Amino acid sequence: MTLAIQVTGLTKRYGGVTALNAVQLSVPASSIAGIIGPNGAGKSTFFDLVNGIIEPSSGGVTVMGHPLAGLAPHQVAALGVARTFQRTAVFAESSVIENLAFGRHMHMRHGVVASVLRTRRARDEIARFEALAEDVMRIAELPTSSREMQAGTLAYGQQRRLAVAIALMSEPRILLLDEPAAGMNTQEKLELVQMLRGIAPGRTLLIVEHDMATIESLCDEVHVFDDGRLVVSDSPRRVFEHPEVIEAYLGAEDDE
Repeated sequence: MTLAIQVTGLTKRYGGVTALNAVQLSVPASSIAGIIGPNGAGKSTFFDLVNGIIEPSSGGVTVMGHPLAGLAPHQVAALGVARTFQRTAVFAESSVIENLAFGRHMHMRHGVVASVLRTRRARDEIARFEALAEDVMRIAELPTSSREMQAGTLAYGQQRRLAVAIALMSEPRILLLDEPAAGMNTQEKLELVQMLRGIAPGRTLLIVEHDMATIESLCDEVHVFDDGRLVVSDSPRRVFEHPEVIEAYLGAEDDE
């Protein structure tokens, strides 16, 4: 079995606070894995470590067989890793197509002069960008007429899907989704689930999410975090029946 992500003894401390404590887990390639847990459980810290935004205090992360130790975020991205964030990460005053261009910038190797002169390689890059943009807009169910619209004028659910589309422009093998369903109504969540199912074949998805229906309908395996520890890893059905999960996660919701 090929592993997309392998984490061994992953620990992150901030002074005297342990945000993540000796986490060990693996995510098979071409699978959909979920991460759940109450606020402060260490989920975002885990994502930041896998994304290369922060460095671990101890332990390590391997992505597609490549250790991440010492790699900057752009080097991690070059391995085929892309990420969305909790807040809607679109450039509101830029057009939809400009937002998609931002997601493609790492692959656009030719500068302004080459583009103006329309060298063959520049033309090839532009053609690839246009084809990919058309494809991800279709996947995200963004109408062709929205290409030149300001991203901030899109409906909320469309903006969230655009954020995923931006990440897809780098053609990632691994996609990290940080609370993609946050703030969505029921219909918007259904549309998001349909989109994620459509992009899953050939990719590995790792999803942090509070909406249990989204996790249950999408994920092959769920990893539960609590107080910086990995509590349990299992199928969604078994996870939601697990006593520690009920206590740590569902119980925490009851206390709010």
